[in-house]
Amino acid sequence: MNKSGAWLVRYALEQLGIAHTFGIPGIANAEIYHELGQSSTITPHLVNHEMSAAYMADALSRTSADSINTTGNIGTMIIVSGAGLTHSASGIGEALLAGIPMLIIVGSTDDKNPGHQGSIDQQQLLQPLTKASFTISEHQEIVETLFQAYKIATSNSPGPVCIEIPLSLQIAIANIEDPLPTPSSATNQDEQHYSDADISAAAKYLLDAEHPGILVGWGAVDAQQELIALAEQLGAPVCTTLSGISSFPAAHPLHAGMIFGPAAVPSAQHAFENCDCLLAVGTRFNPMDTANGSAIPPEKLIHIDGDKQVFNRVFPAVQTVCGEPQQILTSLLYKLQEYRREPLQNDSLCTAIANDKAAYKHHWYSHNSKERVNPALFFDKLRAAIEEDAIIVTDDGNHCFLSAELMPINTPRSFISPSNFNAMGYCVPAVNAAQLANPDKQVIGIVGDGAMLMSGMEALIAVREKLGTLYIIFNDGHLSRISHSQEIAYNQKTCTQLGHVNWGAFAEAIECGYFAIGSNTEIDTTLRRALETTAHGQPVFIDISIDYSKRSHYAAGVEKATLAGFSGKDKLRLVSRALVRKIMS
Repeated sequence: MNKSGAWLVRYALEQLGIAHTFGIPGIANAEIYHELGQSSTITPHLVNHEMSAAYMADALSRTSADSINTTGNIGTMIIVSGAGLTHSASGIGEALLAGIPMLIIVGSTDDKNPGHQGSIDQQQLLQPLTKASFTISEHQEIVETLFQAYKIATSNSPGPVCIEIPLSLQIAIANIEDPLPTPSSATNQDEQHYSDADISAAAKYLLDAEHPGILVGWGAVDAQQELIALAEQLGAPVCTTLSGISSFPAAHPLHAGMIFGPAAVPSAQHAFENCDCLLAVGTRFNPMDTANGSAIPPEKLIHIDGDKQVFNRVFPAVQTVCGEPQQILTSLLYKLQEYRREPLQNDSLCTAIANDKAAYKHHWYSHNSKERVNPALFFDKLRAAIEEDAIIVTDDGNHCFLSAELMPINTPRSFISPSNFNAMGYCVPAVNAAQLANPDKQVIGIVGDGAMLMSGMEALIAVREKLGTLYIIFNDGHLSRISHSQEIAYNQKTCTQLGHVNWGAFAEAIECGYFAIGSNTEIDTTLRRALETTAHGQPVFIDISIDYSKRSHYAAGVEKATLAGFSGKDKLRLVSRALVRKIMS
């Protein structure tokens, strides 16, 4: 049969079950967009900047149920070469470091129609940002290559994969062998093998430990029930990484908090202070997962992950098990039950965790926020106002760490944020994509005013699609994360003041609802009115005069760990300079 290259792209995406694509049409991909416009199952979404397209693709993958094992639940970009690709690089890098599957389809010009992309070697540019990249040269390659790209993106350690398709190939019509392939064989996970000996060794280390602990990351997000059963069998405390917050329910009595070590909240610090064997599941021990290396596991580290390349990269492990976490955790549970059938009751640990959490909350409630909004009080009231399975999306900044410490999350894939690439501007486009992927759930963004300035205009997508999203702006007029660090190190703020923004006028300009919260007494009523508005399909901004004067444990811990990483001479110079500025001010 005779088909154009663009038609074959559409066919492949339809076969993969892709429902949404994100990007900006241009000359180099106009043929693909024309075909997508004829599809009854795919909706292309126009963004204002390709960076936002990447964030949307990332968020769709993160919030789609079991996105690795189900076709269709993978974020897909349709962009152009040159600036379109470089604009999206931040989002692609974020997805790579966070282990998020993504398809990137790049329409490009070629020698016959060179365009204006210059002499940049795009394949070389993509190499460190993607798991793989392809340049298609024949019609017959298009469908199979897209299926292969999907398999690579979702297998083992998930990540972004790029497919470059020249414009000439999109336009031209060629005779294609019939019938066209289907993706059934391409979307299966690669088989991963682990031995009974691996499971037995891991079980023995855990049973021999006096104080075992469990650390879970994003890689364990679809293994929540298995983790609960394992933690209860061991009577072990559980902490999460930032990206893995939704991997274990905060309401469970063995949930200690985010990470362990000096940057963790007191409940996690105390629960893990004597940990002599750590079971780490689905984490790469990157700087964000360890608060710049301050969370150091014990010598007996058991590491479970789907990618063997992450083992022993940061911390040496006494036992590694490579494979799908749900299967491994189930096998490990059965093995533990062989050795000790009854779960270990650890009531004293549960009581200590509960007491520490209560004391921490009281400490926050006792803080005088003056005429601004207390973050702990706000998050408690937000938790009470929304559904249990609502999805919380944050951006990069202090508001992210406060959300992680103060907002209880209990359901899988219900908390996402940029993790290891410090990708500001993530929240607003990510909220939109999460709502598209989960139309029956509430989706709430917690975004700093600095990040809102970067990508707030993307709320137009929610207006066009009547998504009923809620964007909560933590407004203090500064880039608060860096300004706090500057105050500590230099006793002054430099280049962090954002200036006054009339968020109400901005909301009105793009036809969003707008509410403001200026004090603690206004939280309940405003949240109720905002949620009533979003229930009717209108996006809403809530402008909160937030109190950032009290730091999260994590932010303070990261700053201490960063300072500790300097040499003694440099550390002394920084501290001395801060003291001099303090005295002179």
